[in-house]
Amino acid sequence: MKKTTKKNKILVAGNKEYGLAKEIAVLYPTAFFASRTTGYDLGCKDGHTKFAELSLSYDIIINCSALYKFHQTVLLDAIYKKSVENNKAPYIINIGSTTDRVKGGKTWLYNAEKKALRDYCNSLGINSVWGIGPKVTLISFGTLDVVQEKHPTRKCMKTKQAAEYIKWIIEQPKELCINEISIDPMQDKLWYK
Repeated sequence: MKKTTKKNKILVAGNKEYGLAKEIAVLYPTAFFASRTTGYDLGCKDGHTKFAELSLSYDIIINCSALYKFHQTVLLDAIYKKSVENNKAPYIINIGSTTDRVKGGKTWLYNAEKKALRDYCNSLGINSVWGIGPKVTLISFGTLDVVQEKHPTRKCMKTKQAAEYIKWIIEQPKELCINEISIDPMQDKLWYK
């Protein structure tokens, strides 16, 4: 008898017309994408609450919206807490940035936001591994080709390849949690010969 597998319902925080979300849409055309274009303003508390309510109907939530002012971390918090309140255990995959490893003084808030996301993902992830709640993964990418014009001399990772790594994570056995992955494109030209 052939084993049937349940098809996961996927919710993505992001605009499917842009960047990484666009490549995720290619891999998962039936996923729902929540952004301002679909009536979800993820840059405010009401938007977080609305998205968290919506997330209760999904198996996998990909938190990849390019949010600022720590809204990506706050959105994770809303999803996680709403899931626990409702005895749900979705898989939450958060898209970070390898800029979260930057040491040294910076006046750029982006790397601090990504550090906060990383720290909170690790905290929630370990809580769920040893307790109850959603499974949480952080996958951080170095510079993606969607911003190649902004960084013309930098080697960039193809956004399509980044989406394929997300797919790889989703396809791992459900009883395992990949806590964190960090991927950077090599900058030395010797790697491209």
